[in-house]
Amino acid sequence: MTTPALLKRLQQLALNSQGLGSRRAFGQGQAGTLAAIEHLGYVQIDTLSVIERAHHHVLWNRVPGYEQQHLNQLSSSGQIFEYWFHAAAYLPVRDYRFALPRMLSFRRGESPYFKSVDQGLMTEILARVRGDGVLRTRDLKEKLQGLWWDHGPGKRALDKLFMQGDLMIRERNGMEKLYVLPEQLLPADINF
Repeated sequence: MTTPALLKRLQQLALNSQGLGSRRAFGQGQAGTLAAIEHLGYVQIDTLSVIERAHHHVLWNRVPGYEQQHLNQLSSSGQIFEYWFHAAAYLPVRDYRFALPRMLSFRRGESPYFKSVDQGLMTEILARVRGDGVLRTRDLKEKLQGLWWDHGPGKRALDKLFMQGDLMIRERNGMEKLYVLPEQLLPADINF
């Protein structure tokens, strides 16, 4: 049987392990944001917002001086990266190697989600990113058909290139993503 003191201690341990026992657990500002993501393993990117998107709440509650631009700064400097595991998330770049099996699975065509993507269009998009250095979804100049989830062939090709690791997201402006080549973001000494 647990005693109230033991229960309180276990509750505090759970809060501390998530960085909620003290707002100073990870440090402050951009360095604290990186430390929080590294400690937590990932921070899920939330597309829904009432007051603010949930990933900002997660970091604001753990890091004094957290600002939204810290995520773009950390992504652009190759310290964190965005990828989709069970959901879109920010992950520490030291864990990039753990995303490689999933990327290779998409590249081999093992995912049912990208079976009918135009390979020629994927080649064109990669060439454009190589030439321009960056690509936004709206740069595809195609109209999205119908509802927001009904993407055209260019968006599907872009999504597959991202999922198989041929493109990475350098930053977000709101929910708009800016895609670049992995070599523009990944540190030279990354552990594959």
